[in-house]
Amino acid sequence: MKKLILVIAIAAIFATGSMVYAGNFGSPEPTANAGKPSLGVGYLYYSSDWKPDDTSFFGIEGVWRETDVKSDQVYIQASFSFVKNWEVYLRFGGADVKVENAFWGLKDFKGDFKPFGTAGIKGLVYNKGYFGLGPFVQANYIFQNFKDEISGYVDLGGGTVVFVSDKRKYKHPWDINVGFAFYIKNEGISLYGGPFIYWGKAKIEDEISVSGSGISISGSDSTTYKEKGNLGGYLGVKVPLGEGFNLEVEGQMKSKFSFGGALTYSF
Repeated sequence: MKKLILVIAIAAIFATGSMVYAGNFGSPEPTANAGKPSLGVGYLYYSSDWKPDDTSFFGIEGVWRETDVKSDQVYIQASFSFVKNWEVYLRFGGADVKVENAFWGLKDFKGDFKPFGTAGIKGLVYNKGYFGLGPFVQANYIFQNFKDEISGYVDLGGGTVVFVSDKRKYKHPWDINVGFAFYIKNEGISLYGGPFIYWGKAKIEDEISVSGSGISISGSDSTTYKEKGNLGGYLGVKVPLGEGFNLEVEGQMKSKFSFGGALTYSF
């Protein structure tokens, strides 16, 4: 019971400190024992390039551009091993977002933490105890929109000064990851990793309004951003801490490098 209270306490600290989608993939070897659950908390610093489907903005070409997206992601995870060497898991947490130079090179887009959910399944198709191979599938979805804006007065010349406001939304980002991983274990310590393919999308809406000096204009435009590339790889290490606890530290490579870790407890 004390172990369970400790895990829940750690999870509560992470959840209240910040509210993530995505996260670590972990070893293909299940964290939960056969027929039993496991609990955990995790963190991922995410960095990747995203590119627009359509570069035109109000008919002007080349306005929407490829950009670097960063995010701090924290989550609570519950897993269940429904059959030996296989498990399903659910996550809930939060993620913030930073999009570099999003507002015309004048300001980064910054979105506060929004809740997300993750569902995944992983397991082993080959297992010799010290070595194993298996697939995984993980899907993530942000439940709310990221919002930010920039505004200020602009001098158009000739004594004409107007107030300009630019409001932007990143609507419900989602991603899917499908991979095949290995693990090699020695004295309880596992090295794991493998290749994966991924898809990520988010619809971007931008609304501009101009007012003042007898002028009142507003309009909106949108495009869809996709995560750049589709093939990535990851590598991590899993270390037993004793009494059912395990620590995983992991690096992921898409168009840019991301890294994170997770603490789990198996019943």
